[in-house]
Amino acid sequence: MAMTKKEQEQVQELKRKLSTLAALRWTEKVLPDVPPRSKFTEGLTTGWLPCYTRVEPACSSVVSHAIGQTHETTSQGSRSLYSTKLLALKALRHEMELRFANELAGIDIQIAVEKGMSE
Repeated sequence: MAMTKKEQEQVQELKRKLSTLAALRWTEKVLPDVPPRSKFTEGLTTGWLPCYTRVEPACSSVVSHAIGQTHETTSQGSRSLYSTKLLALKALRHEMELRFANELAGIDIQIAVEKGMSE
């Protein structure tokens, strides 16, 4: 039996809620697995780095790095990289979990303060 339009909308809403609940979980910290080069003569290492809310191809040398390209460096300081986009995405997710947990903790403190003031 085919679902009505209203039933289809309800199923979609339940799927969205389930997806949101599944996203609220803690994942393991992922460390970079590609260290920067130790000698100038070795050239660039390449890999992936989290950048705000996405991951980008990146490269690093003994003294500099670049995000968004892998053929030359553009910023000071070497960086350890992730060998795969998957590892970088897992690291990004973990970083975001920590960032938002801290944000929520701050909001919870403000709520507790306001409750204390109103009682």
